[in-house]
Parts: sequence; structure tokens; C-alpha cells
Amino acid sequence: MWLSGQQRRPPESGEGQTGTVTISGGELAVELDSERRGLELYGPAGYRWTPEVGQRVLVIEGRGETPCVVGTRTGAYVPGRVTIQAGTLDLDGNVLIQGTPLESYIAAIVGGMMGGEG
Repeated sequence: MWLSGQQRRPPESGEGQTGTVTISGGELAVELDSERRGLELYGPAGYRWTPEVGQRVLVIEGRGETPCVVGTRTGAYVPGRVTIQAGTLDLDGNVLIQGTPLESYIAAIVGGMMGGEG
């Protein structure tokens, strides 16, 4: 039937496409032209994240390689958890913890430990 040729075909190898995460965590799966499971997750060195179910992600596939998730659509979305690992972490700027300056946050913890209000 002529309609069968009109179905969406998977992209050629080496192209990127967006999809929706269907399984998060260890067995990452994304719905593309079909559901792809066991995808690897790539990100900047020292930065770990896991996309959540329902989130839109960018998936690329190198020639002869397994497809991998390389990023997520940005915007108002705030990830559930981000881990940064480094031998040295150099923060340049104001560091806030839930809107509180780091220095004030630490002072409140120390004050609480010392029996004061911080």
C-alpha cells in the first residue's frame, strides 16, 4: 500500500533527534521512532544528571555507535538532582542555597550547633 512508504523513517546514522524519556535511571529509555532502551548518557566532565520520565532529550548516534542522550531541552525545568564531582571546585560569584547566601546558611548551621539562633 502506498501509505506504508509515508511512515516516519529513522534518521540516518550520525543525525540527532529529540525524544521523550520513558524510563529513567540505570536502564535509560527514550521514545524516538520506537522506544530505545539502554541508552548511554553523556554530559560535561564531573557533572552527573539523570533525565526524568517525560522530559525531552537530544539523542545522537555516531556511525556504528549505540545511540546516546547528550542533553535536555532547557527552559524553566529544574532537574531533580545534579552531582558535580571535581578535585577542585572553583565557584566564582554569589553562591545561594535555596535563596540564602552561603555565608548566612553556614552561620545558621553553626549557630544552631552552638545553641544560638544563628
